[in-house]
Amino acid sequence: MQFGGKRPRAAGATAMAAAVIGGLLGGAPAATAAPVDHGAPGAATPERDSSEGTPPVWPRPQSLRARGSEVALGDEATLIADGDADPYALDALRGLLHDAGVRTVNEATPGGKAPARGLVVHVGGKGATNALRALRAPERGDLPSGGYLLATGPVDGHPTVALSGVGPDGLFHAVQTLRQLLVKRESRGSAFAGVTVRDWPATAVRGTTEGFYGSPWSHRDRLAQLDFMGRTKQNRYLYAPGDDTYRQARWRDPYPAERREEFRELATRARANHVTLGWAVSPGQEMCFSSSKDLKALLRKVDAMWALGVRSFQLQFQDVSYSEWHCGADADEFGSGPEAAATAQAKVAGALARHLADRYPGSAPLSLMPTEYYQDGDTEFRRALAGALDQRVEVAWTGVGVVPRTITGGELAGARSAFGHRLVTMDNYPVNDWAQDRIFLGPYTGRDPAVATQSAALLANAMEQPTASRIPLFTAADFAWNPRGYRPQESWQAAIDDLAGNDTKTRAALRALAGNDASSVLGGDESAYLRPLIDAFWTALGGTDVERLERSAERLREAFTTMRDAPERLSRTLGDDVRPWLDQLSRYGDAGVRAVDMLTAQARGDGAAAWKAQLAVEALRERIGDSRVTVGKGVLDPFLAKALVRADAWSGVDRTPKLGLRTGKEDRAAADGKAATEVSSPGRPVTVRFGRSRPLASVSALTARVRDAAPGTVEAHVPGAGWRRIGALSGSGFTQVRAAEGDKDLSADAIRLSWPEGTTPPAVHEITPWFGDTPDAGLTLSHKTADAQIGGDAAVVEAQLVSHRPGDVNGDLTVKAPHGITVRAPDGVTAPRGGTATARLEISVAKGTKPGSYSLPVRFGSEERMLTLRAHPHTGGPDLARAEGAKATSSGDETADFPASAAIDGKADTRWSSRAEDGAWLQLELAHPARIGRLELNWQDAYASRYRVQVSKDGRTWRDAATVAHGKGGLESIGMDAPGTRFIRVQGVERATRFGYSLWSVAAYAVRKD
Repeated sequence: MQFGGKRPRAAGATAMAAAVIGGLLGGAPAATAAPVDHGAPGAATPERDSSEGTPPVWPRPQSLRARGSEVALGDEATLIADGDADPYALDALRGLLHDAGVRTVNEATPGGKAPARGLVVHVGGKGATNALRALRAPERGDLPSGGYLLATGPVDGHPTVALSGVGPDGLFHAVQTLRQLLVKRESRGSAFAGVTVRDWPATAVRGTTEGFYGSPWSHRDRLAQLDFMGRTKQNRYLYAPGDDTYRQARWRDPYPAERREEFRELATRARANHVTLGWAVSPGQEMCFSSSKDLKALLRKVDAMWALGVRSFQLQFQDVSYSEWHCGADADEFGSGPEAAATAQAKVAGALARHLADRYPGSAPLSLMPTEYYQDGDTEFRRALAGALDQRVEVAWTGVGVVPRTITGGELAGARSAFGHRLVTMDNYPVNDWAQDRIFLGPYTGRDPAVATQSAALLANAMEQPTASRIPLFTAADFAWNPRGYRPQESWQAAIDDLAGNDTKTRAALRALAGNDASSVLGGDESAYLRPLIDAFWTALGGTDVERLERSAERLREAFTTMRDAPERLSRTLGDDVRPWLDQLSRYGDAGVRAVDMLTAQARGDGAAAWKAQLAVEALRERIGDSRVTVGKGVLDPFLAKALVRADAWSGVDRTPKLGLRTGKEDRAAADGKAATEVSSPGRPVTVRFGRSRPLASVSALTARVRDAAPGTVEAHVPGAGWRRIGALSGSGFTQVRAAEGDKDLSADAIRLSWPEGTTPPAVHEITPWFGDTPDAGLTLSHKTADAQIGGDAAVVEAQLVSHRPGDVNGDLTVKAPHGITVRAPDGVTAPRGGTATARLEISVAKGTKPGSYSLPVRFGSEERMLTLRAHPHTGGPDLARAEGAKATSSGDETADFPASAAIDGKADTRWSSRAEDGAWLQLELAHPARIGRLELNWQDAYASRYRVQVSKDGRTWRDAATVAHGKGGLESIGMDAPGTRFIRVQGVERATRFGYSLWSVAAYAVRKD
C-alpha cells in the first residue's frame, strides 16, 4: 500500500436467492426476505414504496424525525432560492425535481408573490427560515459547517420543502438527503417523505485516498468516484497513486499536457460535488533537504498543481531513512539518526506551509506523513518533529500499525500528544495491494468514534478496484459522518444496494460477491450468509427427514446458483478489474451446485448421478486451485473438501487405502483412495489383489462414462477356480455389483475390470471391494468417561455410527447398565452409507447409588465400546476456597501481579498465572478438612488441556481425585468424592497454549449431607 514504505510483492440469480442472501448477509436487521431498496448508483433517484415508511438516508443523519403525511409532487414546482445559494446545490435540486417527474420548475424571487399551485421549495435565506419554523423544524443552533436543516410539509396550504445549510457545503448536503427522501409510486405519482432533519458531519474532513501500488485508476474512474463522493457527503479526495512517477521520482517535472487537462477536469467535477481535490507529493528519495534549489522546485510543482485546481496538499516522507541522505550537504546540516530526519522533514514541510499560507490565504492546511507514521508511543523522532514542525502542519498517521485491526481514541490521543499536532488519519482500508489475492468488501469496523470526531481528517485508502471499493468506502463515509449512530451491517447492506441498483438479481449477485469477500484484518466473517445454509444442509443430510433435506438442499443450491451466475449479473456494474474474483466466485458456485447435487443423489441412492456430479466438482476444484485469487476463505473450499470426503465415503473410495490391497505399478491409481486419479485407457484388465482369500460381498467401481462401446465386466478371482464374472460395468461410470453366491459371500483373493478385445477401455478411477469379514458398522463414543452427580442431571455421551457396507445399516444401540444407573438411548438407529449417525445417550444416577466408577458396555451390531461412568455425590453449601482461613499457593507465579491468592479473592478482574511450565500447579489449603465433591475452575485463555486434581490430608501424601484428559478451558466443573480433604492441588500435565496456566477463580464445594 502507499503507506507501507516499500512496494509490496504480488501475493500469491433468482428471486429466491435474493431473499436468501438478503435475509442472511451479515445478519442486518433491515435485511429481510424482501430486499430494502436504498437507491441506485449515479445521479438516478432511488425508487421506494411509501409502505416502507420514511426511506433510509445515508450517511445516517444525526437527527431525522418523521412528521405528518408525504409532500406530493405534481407537474409543476416553484424554486425560491436565496441570492447567494450554492449553484451546485441548485443544479442538483433541479435535476432531482426533473427525475421525480416535475416538468416545469419555476424560479421566483424571495419575498415575491406565492405561486398559485404546485410544490414550493425554499432554499436558504429568510424564506427557508420562515418555512422551517412553520414546519416546526429544530432550531439551527450551533450547527457546524456542512450542517443543514431540512423539513417537508404543508405551509400556507402549499406542499413545501425547506432547505437551509451552514457553510459552503451545507445546502449541497441537504439536497443529497432530499434525494433519498423521494418516494415514487405507480398509482399516485411521486412524493417526498414528511420529515424534519437536523444534521451535520462529525468529521470536518472525510473522504478517500487513491494511494495504492498497482495500476492507478483511469480518469473515467476518478470522475465517477467524485460523483459517488458527492452523493455520500465526502469532501476530500487525495490523489496519491503509488506508481505515479510525477509525484515521486520525477516530482520536479510537470505532468504531460494530457494529464494536466485531466487534473483540470477532476477539479471541475470535484467542485460540483463539493469535494476538495488533494494531491500528495513524495520527493524523499530524490531530494536534497538542505538544497534551496530543490525547495524552489517543490514550490513550483505545488504552484503548478494549484493552477490545475488542486486545493489540498500532503508531503509524504514515509519512505525516508533516518540515516540515508541523497546529498552530502544533508549529512553536514542535519547529521544522522531520528532527530536529524525529523528536523529535515520539518524544515521542508514548514517552508511549504508558509508558501501556501502566503500565496493562497485560506487554503487547506498542509499535512505531512513522516517516517514514523504508524509506530506507537513517544520516540526521539516524534519529539524532534513536534518541536521543529510549523504548527499549521497536520501530521498524517495510519493508526498503530500499517493496517491496524483497531484504532482507539486512546491511541489517537497518544499519537497527537507525541507529535504535538492535529492528526490526519490515513486509514489503510480497504486497500489491498499488500494482499493482491483479495478484495476487501466488508464494512468499515474497529474504529472508535473518537477517531472520527478528533481527527483533523479521516481518509480511507481505496483498492485498485475503484467500483468495488465503493462498498467499504460507503460505510467509511457513513462512519465519518455519524460515528455514534453507525451500524456497520446496516450500512454495508445499503452500500451493496446503492452500487447494485434496483434490479433484484443484480443485488443478489453483488451480495454474494461482497458476502464472500467480507473478511479482512479489520475482522468480519467470510461467507457469513452461507454458513447457516451449509450447516442446515449438513444437519439434514445426517438425518432421516427427506423433506427437510430437500428444503435445505434447495436453499443452498439457490445460493450457489447466484454465485455461479454472478459474472453475468454484474458485468455492467463492476469493472474488468474485479473479473478474476467474479470468475472464482462463479467456479465456487458451480462446484457448490454440483456438490449439493452429488450428495443428494447419494442420499437417494443414485450412484450414477452422484458420480457424474463428483467428476464435475473435481474438475472445477482443480480450476479453482489454479486461480491466484481468494474468495470465501475458510468456508467455500472446506465445504467442497468435506463434500468430496463424504462422497468418497459413500462410494467406498476412502476405504481402499485401509484394506491392504495390492496392484501393479501401472494400476496403482485404481486403489489409492483418490477418486480424482485414474488409470488412463488401460489396454489390459485392471487388477486389485487382496493378499489372501477373503469373503467378498460386493464391488464398487468408478470409471469414465462410456456411451457407445461395451463398458466391460467385473470379475473376481476364486482360488482354485480362476476368474469368475460377477457383473457388468455400467456405462454411467458408477458400478456396484454383488459378489455373493446366494446368501453366502464369495471367497476371492482378487478382483479386476476387463474389456473385450478391440474395445477402448474407459479410464479407471477406483475399484473398491466390500468384505463380509468386517463389522457392519463402526462405533465410537464422544467420551470414554463421563461424570454424573448422584440424584442430579444426566450425563450426555454421543455415539457415532458409520456404515461399513455399501448401504445403510440398521440396528439397536444398547447399553448394559448396573442397578441404580439408567440410560436413555434411541430405540433404533441407522448408520447411513457414507455418513455418520449421532445417537444421544443420557445417563442418570439414582439417589442412594454408591459413589464410584461403573463400566457400561455400549453395543451396536458386533461392535462394543466401554464407557466409564463416574458417579459423584451431590454437593452444596458455601465455597470452601473462599472461606475464612483458606489459603492458596503455587509452584510459581508468573509475576507478582498474578499471585495464587487472586484465584480465591472473589474479584472478577484478578487472576493467578503460572510460569510457562507444563508441570505448574495451584494448591488450596482449606480452613478445615472436608469431604470434597466438586471443584469449579474458571480458566483464562491460557488453560490446561490435561491436568489432575489431587487431594491430601496433610499436604505431603497426595492421591488423584480426578483426571481431566481433554480440558476445554472456560468454566469447568470436576466431580469427585474426596473425604477428609484439607489440601487440593490442580496439577498441570499439558498446556493448551504457549503460555502458563491462568485461572480467574477456583471454587471448592463439599458433599451435601442429605
